[in-house]
Amino acid sequence: MTDNPINLKAKAIDFLSRRDYSYSELYTKLKKYTDDLDAIKAVVDEMVEKKYLNEERFIENFIHSKSKKYGSLKIKHLLHDKVNNRELVNELYQQAEIDELNIAQQIWQRKFHGQVITTANERAKQIRFMLSRGFSLDLVLKLLKM
Repeated sequence: MTDNPINLKAKAIDFLSRRDYSYSELYTKLKKYTDDLDAIKAVVDEMVEKKYLNEERFIENFIHSKSKKYGSLKIKHLLHDKVNNRELVNELYQQAEIDELNIAQQIWQRKFHGQVITTANERAKQIRFMLSRGFSLDLVLKLLKM
């Protein structure tokens, strides 16, 4: 391990040049390279100050990239693991104005090809699948009634 902040800064820029990171994600990644937590905090704070690291941009990009595959419950759960500010996550998700029912219909159609439910087992299977994708039970039941 090296305690040189210049190397940490280069590492941080290298990571951020590939994709957006949340504050805590970048902090955790940099902990692999040194035990000096103050140096890590200084570098991550500098990245925020220079606008290389932006939590809002990270959250917006994450929501946009995952919204075609997952429902709001799963996206928020994944984000809460990456970002400490739950209020910001909820606020930005609301601002994204995602049509969750339409997305659920597309996912259901891709997976089940419009298959008509004839047994309780098939219904349960479809409900479990949609719930595992992060859609609420109310939305799934509404989708299956269509």
